[in-house]
Amino acid sequence: MDIMAFIGSALLFAVFAAVVLFVLINMSSRLALAILFLAPVLLILLIPGISLPFLSYQHMLLAEGLVPINNYHILLMLWSTLIGLILYTEFLTWYIARGSSIRTKKPGISMSPGSSPFATFRENLSFAIEQAKKDLQKRN
Repeated sequence: MDIMAFIGSALLFAVFAAVVLFVLINMSSRLALAILFLAPVLLILLIPGISLPFLSYQHMLLAEGLVPINNYHILLMLWSTLIGLILYTEFLTWYIARGSSIRTKKPGISMSPGSSPFATFRENLSFAIEQAKKDLQKRN
């Protein structure tokens, strides 16, 4: 019977993680974070008779019986993993958006095809030489 409880808990946590990841990928990271926190809290508040015994179910004992592993330990591990993923995607989207704003044209700076950040070294070098020649001609 213990193996069935473990399989049932694992399936429930896997479905919960899949729902959060689906929302994260297809909808919004903030909504995924809200679901991640609100679903277990609401279940505990709405049906405490079922959710509290489920979370306190002991799967195993480690360190010669000193450290119990309950479902809430697994939930906390799942939370920390998914929060890390959500924060990573937030940071990555911020970094990508910040990088695209850097590459846009700024006033006073000429952005020709030769000076694009994705140009080859030779194109950038020839553009710099041309700019230096123009500057020297303006001085004379």
